[in-house]
Order: sequence, then C-alpha cells, then structure tokens
Amino acid sequence: MLLYVICGLAVAGGLVALVAGLVGSPAGPDGPSSRRAPGTGRLHVFWYGAPGAAAPSTARRRRVQSVVAVLGAVGAWLFTGILLTVLLVPLAVFGLPWLYDATRSDTRRIERLEALAEWTQRLADVLLLGVGLNQAVITSRRTAPPALEAEIADLAARLQSRWRPEDALRAFGDEIADATADKVLAALLLRSGDSGPGLARALSDLAGSVREEVRQRRTIEADRAKHRTTVRWLVGIILCVVLVGALNSRYTAPYASVTGQIVLAVVAAAFVGVIAWMRALAAHDPLPRLLEDDRRSKAGRMPGDAPADAEASADTAVPAAKEAR
Repeated sequence: MLLYVICGLAVAGGLVALVAGLVGSPAGPDGPSSRRAPGTGRLHVFWYGAPGAAAPSTARRRRVQSVVAVLGAVGAWLFTGILLTVLLVPLAVFGLPWLYDATRSDTRRIERLEALAEWTQRLADVLLLGVGLNQAVITSRRTAPPALEAEIADLAARLQSRWRPEDALRAFGDEIADATADKVLAALLLRSGDSGPGLARALSDLAGSVREEVRQRRTIEADRAKHRTTVRWLVGIILCVVLVGALNSRYTAPYASVTGQIVLAVVAAAFVGVIAWMRALAAHDPLPRLLEDDRRSKAGRMPGDAPADAEASADTAVPAAKEAR
C-alpha cells in the first residue's frame, strides 16, 4: 500500500510539473508572456498540435478523447485489476491518434497554403481593376476558399470595424501562423497605403511561389506517408495482441503484482519511447515566422522597472496635482 501511495504521489507531481512547464509562469503585465499572440502558447500547441486557431473538429476530438480516457481508465482498472492501466489507457487514447494522424497537421497546413495562394491571386486580380486594398479584402470574403474562410471573414470584419490595416493584417497572420503566409502579409503591410499595380504584380508572383511550395510539400508528404504506413501497421498488430491478451485473465494475472506492474511500466515506457522516436524522425518542424514580434525590443526593461507610458503619465500628473493645490 505504501508503494502505491508513493507511485501515486510521483505521478501527480509529474503531471503538475508537466502542466507548469507547458503553461509557464506569468511574467507580469509588462513581460513577454503578456504580449504573446493567442494560439501560440506551448500548452495550446501541445494540446491542438499546431499554432494558430484550432480547427472545430480538433477541439471536438479533444473533448471526446478526454471523456473516453477517463471512462476507459476506470473500466480497465476494474476489469483487469491492474492499477497501471489508469495511466496506460489515457496514454493510448491520446497517443494513438497522435501517432496515426501524424500527417494531418501537415496536410491541413498544405491545404491552408493552397487556399492562401488562391486568395492572393484573387486579390491581385481585383487590385488590377483599381480597387483599394481594404475594399478588395472585404470583397474577397464572399469568395473566400473554405480552408481560410473564417480567418478571411475575421480580417474583413476588423477592417470594417476601423482597425488599422497593419494591425488587422498582423492579427490575420497570427491566426494562420505560417512563415510562407508571412511573405504575402509582408507585401500587404509594406503597400497597405498604396495598392497600385505594383502590389498586384507582387501578389501574383507570390501566389505562384506559394503554389510551387504547395506542390513540393505534397510530394514530400507522399514519400513520408509510405514509412508512416509501415509504422501504423506495426503498432496496430502489437495493440491487437495486447487487447486479445488482456481478455485472458491468466495472461494478465502476473501483471497485477507489484513486480509485474513495474515490468509492465518499463515495457510500456520503452514502447512509447520507440514510437515517439520514430514519429520524430518523420515529423516536419515548421519554419520560424517572419512577422513574429521581436520580444527583445519590447522586453528590454527589467521586471521591476516602470514602463515608459507610466513614467510619462507620472510626469504629467505631478504638475497637474500642483496646479490643483
């Protein structure tokens, strides 16, 4: 019983440390964490698999997985009598989709880039007719590609709400969160006040460049899919053997003891480590963004120093107080 208590405390402490490491500590009202764009935190990326706005299907899948993990963990413990299944079942519920859907995040990013190329070309065509950039963006909401329909609608709504074009475009870039999209947004930012024929030609060239990158990414993903399929079949066969063995009480009886659970934990950790290593070899790390805020220029002050605005307001408040007296 004492060993179970120690193991439970160790697991709880590990989970608390993991959550604290992902969330991070607040840096105060003037720290860099307070200016971080929504959807770019470590916890958000860890939970949804990618920066930027989470897809509704992804958010719904996470809710379903949470319920299945809790119910499955309790049911497996009661059925097998092995306490370690409380940890292994949630790990399998969240880990298997993470493994089998290893290409989904890249596929979604490719689809969004393809939609970005289509939207950029439409903007270029509209700008050639002499329409202003703001009006062209608002008009493009009607024929927005499905993969970026929500983001383009938000961009048009911000412009209609009298946002500065620079702020609206930067918010649009934070939602997409892709280095290639930042190239298009950089051209729009540089020429936000002058949407002449030069901007239309630049957008047309950028649309062709994005289409070429989409073609190359699709070729790379097709090659990676062959190796990922082999890994999926291997993991599926191993899991089928484990599930069939779990239905046999004589097969699972040795793992109910303390020694058996330690052996099971070591084997499970080795299996998870090998699968994570294989997935890391086939993973694609996104390139760093171009329009991401430079925190060095905004976080140069020490945490105890007062911001410039506060100092300015204090300087103006002192003469006002003297006059009031």
